[in-house]
Amino acid sequence: MGLFRRKKIKRPKSTLGMALYQYDNILERDLKKILNRMAAGKNLNGARTGVVIERAMEKFDGISGELSKDKLKVDYRSDKIRYRIIEMIDKLRDVLKEAKDNSFLSPAGEEAGGSGKLEEA
Repeated sequence: MGLFRRKKIKRPKSTLGMALYQYDNILERDLKKILNRMAAGKNLNGARTGVVIERAMEKFDGISGELSKDKLKVDYRSDKIRYRIIEMIDKLRDVLKEAKDNSFLSPAGEEAGGSGKLEEA
């Protein structure tokens, strides 16, 4: 009955928490299937995947803009967290950009699963 109810997920009130919440939503909703297929080395539809990645990058730009020093004034610890979040976004953005530039193929000409870059991010 009440033992296994679904846990309610509320939107965070802090800016840093909201940035992590948005990052997680982008990964789960937009990029999960693409990243799984890239890791498995399966074929991807270049046009459709490119559009999804472009939208995700625009969302990442929005998150980075919200976390800029000009818009968000925080203490030292929160400042370190902000830099970590921005670093995570930049690493994922670089991996996605590299995959898109290589038409979702690894440098050796194999599918994207063999490159190892995805596991680093």
